[in-house]
Amino acid sequence: MKDLEIMDERISKVADLLEQIKSVDEMIDLHKQKGDEEDIMLIQYQYRRGKFLKELSSILEDLNIRPTDLAA
Repeated sequence: MKDLEIMDERISKVADLLEQIKSVDEMIDLHKQKGDEEDIMLIQYQYRRGKFLKELSSILEDLNIRPTDLAA
C-alpha cells in the first residue's frame, strides 16, 4: 500500500489517524496494566484517543461515510 499514490489527502489522513489510534491504544493497554485508573498518562492517552476519533469521524463524514455505514 505504501507504493500507491494517494490522490485525496483525506484518505491519507484517515490512514494516519488509524495508525495513531493503534499506537495510543497500545499505550492505554500498557498503562491500564498498572491498575491505576487515575494515572495521568492513562488519562492523557484516553483524551488523545478521543480527539483522534473525533477527527476521524469528521473526515469520514466529509467522505460521505456515516457510522451506520460501517456497522454492516
